[in-house]
Amino acid sequence: MIGNSLSLGLSLILSLTGLSLAPSPDDSIGESRPVPAEQRAAEQPGSAADLLKALADNDRTINTLNGEVRFTTIQALEGDIQTRHGWLFLRTDHVNAHRDYAVRFDELIVDQRKQDIDEQYCFDGQWLVEKLPADKQFNKTQLVPAGEQLDPMELMREAPFWVSLGHDTSRVLGAYKTELLDTNDGLTNNEDFPELAGLAVLVEGCTQLMLTPRPGSGLEDDWDHVRIWVDASTLLPRLYIKAEWTGNIQIVELFGVEPNTPIKGEVFSTQTPDDTSGWNIQISPWRGKAKVHEPTNEELNEMEQGE
Repeated sequence: MIGNSLSLGLSLILSLTGLSLAPSPDDSIGESRPVPAEQRAAEQPGSAADLLKALADNDRTINTLNGEVRFTTIQALEGDIQTRHGWLFLRTDHVNAHRDYAVRFDELIVDQRKQDIDEQYCFDGQWLVEKLPADKQFNKTQLVPAGEQLDPMELMREAPFWVSLGHDTSRVLGAYKTELLDTNDGLTNNEDFPELAGLAVLVEGCTQLMLTPRPGSGLEDDWDHVRIWVDASTLLPRLYIKAEWTGNIQIVELFGVEPNTPIKGEVFSTQTPDDTSGWNIQISPWRGKAKVHEPTNEELNEMEQGE
């Protein structure tokens, strides 16, 4: 049970990183430069590569991001649907290429039954922490060796979700086939999951980007594709859907997303509780590094000219 919930936290945190983040060394983050109006009013991209570049440029302007999140998993064969509600917090230090993430869930819905929960996840570039205050359970997993900081893109294979765009768009293009699709594609015409049609209202005014793992990327066996919707004018994330080969899907909806607002540093704390605090503490050291396909110059040229 603990392992499943920790994987869930990793899934959500890594699915949303790098879309619109940014830096600050202060304990209360976000009081920096606003997003320029000319960037907020970005033109509709002509290609997937254009959108990736626009997202990378926008990423450099945003120091924090927070918003309300709804995370749903649908098990196709079992017909099981679970939905968690909570809050997402992100910050980035662009100078030092460091990102912090935190997600706190306060509600779980299973089979239309609602219950209050307290599940907290945070990642500091090296350690992923899961806190379950009601059970006094603290789980801490090291994702990179001591002294290193994680580029989330290098967790591509291990992460159940698509992860950070960041600034290195060539790595995204090297690992994925990228396509711009009609806003409602995959929602209003989805025979396997007709319930997705209700999300069409959420993505009005959004641009949809679909990523499919390239053969030889090392990712093609993990999942079929992901779809991400970003607001066409602000380039902020709105919706994310991952489809697995099993037929299962995972959905992340974001509401009231705010960039560059203050976030207290304690939200991102991965500090281990004192031994006398009464917490049950489990610490898992680093297990190894995932492999990521690095595109050749020839592959990058082909991608720029074609897709």
